[in-house]
Amino acid sequence: MKSIFFLLIFFTFSLNAKELTFKSTGKLIRNEVTEFPDGGKFISFKHEGGFETNIGKYGRYQCNGSILYNKQSALENMFFACRNIDQNGDIFISMGKRKKGSDLDRAVGQTNIIDAEGFWKNYIGYKCTYSVVYVEEIVFSPVKCKN
Repeated sequence: MKSIFFLLIFFTFSLNAKELTFKSTGKLIRNEVTEFPDGGKFISFKHEGGFETNIGKYGRYQCNGSILYNKQSALENMFFACRNIDQNGDIFISMGKRKKGSDLDRAVGQTNIIDAEGFWKNYIGYKCTYSVVYVEEIVFSPVKCKN
């Protein structure tokens, strides 16, 4: 009986700890820059594209955000929000940030799934790590999430 209870607990925690991975590929739609006299700059951006997950879900995303670079071109602050819609019309919202001091062309950051409907409700609270690579206006971003 103890073995069955242990196995039940083990599988419950294993299911709750399921990793979600996805790849996003999109395009930079808007990139508006305000340059400061001291060399710093503020950027407002918008990305749109598609995503594919390791759980058979795929869909479309749209992200809006802002970036602040100091006069040495080091990242000071970056925040963004993304709206993701899968093939069934279910939506999840993620918000994130990039690590301070990240390189201009390549970045690593964190994002969290903060709201959702339908299938994605069970993923609210997942914490994700992502990287971003730009090739001209094309954005590539692999993401790993855990509960």
